[in-house]
Amino acid sequence: MQFTFVKLIVFDMDGVLIEERSSWKIIHNVFDIDNSDIFKKFREGKLTDEEFLDMEIDRIRQHGITKDEIEYALNKARYMKGLKECIKFVKRRYKAAIISGGVKCLADKIAGYGIDYVFANAIEFYGSIPQKGILNVPFRNKGIVLHGLMEKLDLDADDVIVVGDSKYDTSMFDSSSLSIAFNSLDEIVREKADIVVDKKDLRELIHILKNHY
Repeated sequence: MQFTFVKLIVFDMDGVLIEERSSWKIIHNVFDIDNSDIFKKFREGKLTDEEFLDMEIDRIRQHGITKDEIEYALNKARYMKGLKECIKFVKRRYKAAIISGGVKCLADKIAGYGIDYVFANAIEFYGSIPQKGILNVPFRNKGIVLHGLMEKLDLDADDVIVVGDSKYDTSMFDSSSLSIAFNSLDEIVREKADIVVDKKDLRELIHILKNHY
């Protein structure tokens, strides 16, 4: 089957463009922050996305962590193997976007390799002190962000490929001509995707794109 109309490729970041499943967790690990109580409430539906993000930032602030320290922690993110080669290949043929619930400053850094559009969740600072979250991507409805970008670019599902790894990415799968579960541990995601990639190497996407387009 050939998909010949693709104009946009959308990447999740955490677990796809970086090896870590959560860029927020990178900060937690570096500074020994426990947010399990917050995440439990979020998972149980007791917090909105906005409340969850603000409580996350509040927990970081309580630990006295500054903007420079957050950037230091995120510099420890391990880029997925083949990231630079994959983005270089993609940018010659398509527009590319990151739509992630992860930390925007890390997504912006990765975007420097050739990503056209970046949507991720940011931190608002007062000086160097984190104050609150800026929810650009609802954790539980990333599809709404993709829909907005598609409207802006005048695209429909036939124009879009989505690469993700978590259940939160499946709302974007529904608006694509080809969905790729990359490095996913979630059976629901794997079953819903058109293609599953288990090898932790983004150059596998180059082979897929060459075979389909």
